[in-house]
Amino acid sequence: MKKSLLVSVSVLVLFSMLMGFAPMASAPVVPAKTDKAITIVIIPKLVHEFYNLVLDGANKAVKELAADGKQVNIIWSAPTTADSAEQANKLEAAIAMKPDAIAISVIDGELVKPLMEQAKAQGIKVIAFDTDFEGSPADSFVGCSLDAQKESGRQAADLLVKLIGKDKGKIAMLTGSPDAENHKLFSGGFAERMAAKYPNFQIVTKQADNDDKEKATSLTESILAQYPDIDGIFGGDGSAGTGAAVAVKSAVEAGHVKANQVKIVEYVLMNDSKRAMEEGYVQGLVDYPPYLIGYYVTMSTAAFFFDGIPLQDVPLVFGTVTKDNMANYLDEYAAARVKEGIEYWKKK
Repeated sequence: MKKSLLVSVSVLVLFSMLMGFAPMASAPVVPAKTDKAITIVIIPKLVHEFYNLVLDGANKAVKELAADGKQVNIIWSAPTTADSAEQANKLEAAIAMKPDAIAISVIDGELVKPLMEQAKAQGIKVIAFDTDFEGSPADSFVGCSLDAQKESGRQAADLLVKLIGKDKGKIAMLTGSPDAENHKLFSGGFAERMAAKYPNFQIVTKQADNDDKEKATSLTESILAQYPDIDGIFGGDGSAGTGAAVAVKSAVEAGHVKANQVKIVEYVLMNDSKRAMEEGYVQGLVDYPPYLIGYYVTMSTAAFFFDGIPLQDVPLVFGTVTKDNMANYLDEYAAARVKEGIEYWKKK
């Protein structure tokens, strides 16, 4: 994905040639500023608490910008499920609206790539968030890099084994949506680390929960029935672990598995995962706050249109959350990113 704006200098070169001058080196062109309202269409993967928090962050940015006299209109266009074809339809409809910018959390990169290119050809800025893909034509990306996403799976493996507290055991994987680029990276990193560093642990099954809490619960019920001695469950999305926790809680209460036997690690600190952690049925999280993603998508896009600051990637990192640091985690995470200078639009 290109990280900077390219400037055409063909007219200047032609003029120079006609006048007998050597072409001059071109300087980057600062985007034209506007004092009019801008519209951003945001397309998440599906209706989900994770993306509700993204929207909350975007709305916070809208309020801050309004206080500074800058009007941003957010159009939220969420597929009902993590369906790549439905998302492509949403993107096509967004292009027809002719907004100033479209932000999209990509499910299937190859499917939407031509549409992203079409949007750009029509002068619409395209920002990828949460999930991007190799060869993406997006103008910028807000979220964790592809390498960081795969590394997060390794982080999750280390955390889960540490929480289990043994040098061997049985683990089940709930792998999210088969088409989701980030879910594939999460699960891929997890499986690789388990094989390379923890060979005495057996991954007994891998099941796609489609980022659906109810499906994750159902799958885990079957897993517990087949493997009542299971030691851990990896939840490779923002629904799998909390769904698994529902099944584990029921199994413990029914006496089918022992209390504290099954350790669960999943992605993202949200209301459901927070409750499950407080109850002791989710023990660890690998997190990148969705609230900040929505906030940074909106602030960076606004900086482009209102202040003439070229779009840049906003790279987030993954943190780990346990019951011990959960209370202060989000504030500490946000403060650390600001200290790193992630808010490039504020730099003088």
